[in-house]
Amino acid sequence: MCVGIESSAVAERLNAEHPNKSVPPRMRNSNHSALAKAIIKAERTTKERSPSMNDKERFADMIRKSKRIVAFTGAGISTESGIPDFRSAGGLFDRLSGRHFTGEETLSIGFLETYPELFFRNYAAHFDFSQALPNAGHRFFADLEQTGKEVTVVTQNIDNLHQSAGSSAIIELHGNGTRWRTFDTAEPADANAISMDAHGIQRDPQGRMVRPDIVLYGEMLNEEAMERATAAIGAADMLVVIGTSLAVYPAASFVHYFNGPYAVLLNRTPVPQSLTFQLAVQTDAGAFLAEVWQEFFEK
Repeated sequence: MCVGIESSAVAERLNAEHPNKSVPPRMRNSNHSALAKAIIKAERTTKERSPSMNDKERFADMIRKSKRIVAFTGAGISTESGIPDFRSAGGLFDRLSGRHFTGEETLSIGFLETYPELFFRNYAAHFDFSQALPNAGHRFFADLEQTGKEVTVVTQNIDNLHQSAGSSAIIELHGNGTRWRTFDTAEPADANAISMDAHGIQRDPQGRMVRPDIVLYGEMLNEEAMERATAAIGAADMLVVIGTSLAVYPAASFVHYFNGPYAVLLNRTPVPQSLTFQLAVQTDAGAFLAEVWQEFFEK
């Protein structure tokens, strides 16, 4: 699951319905025109279809020729671990939006401030990652790192599965849903020591309200994480975009910084045709990457 900024509707609606409540301003939209400058040179042709042996061979060959590899991952890489995609049709977003508040609203800073009890009830019901295990897609990049490649994972996800898989260089654009911090002072809180009070609000042993250490709608992304992500992408020989529609800003605009020779898109559904990749395959990433590893890299 990933969170980010896509619309001002969250803050606007909460402000309209509850004028006496303070809803922080939403993060300013990044300039969508940045993506008009093609991620890869315009002459590269996007192919979105089922994977073939040629796709696997080409992908493996790109990896062999690359020293620095960045995996840019979204919700789609974790669906095979049983974590619903927050945005795709049929995912968690559709189920939540049928209620009084949309999925985006229930994950906004304004909603947390205005309805803390409902926020924590919703979060406990839908964002418990304790039973989720990394799949072949997560393990692929951890295993690739062990071959001597310089692999950096830039993820929009908050599920901690790249860490569980064993990757060592991970940049979390939207935080980590398995970590907690105090609401007022942002001090780290021990996840094993927090508990829910009589009103359904999570608190630490000192009675202070805590919150998940993630970027909610209406909040700014961490500047250090953004700088590290753009630097890693800009220095990479190969960029592998997995499981994201590239619709959530500003995270999606980061791929514009890629200047290397090999860019690959692995996604279950098509992405806007204005984005061009050297290789784009419409597929379940975990299965595709498992086959690539078995056929070309497993010793």
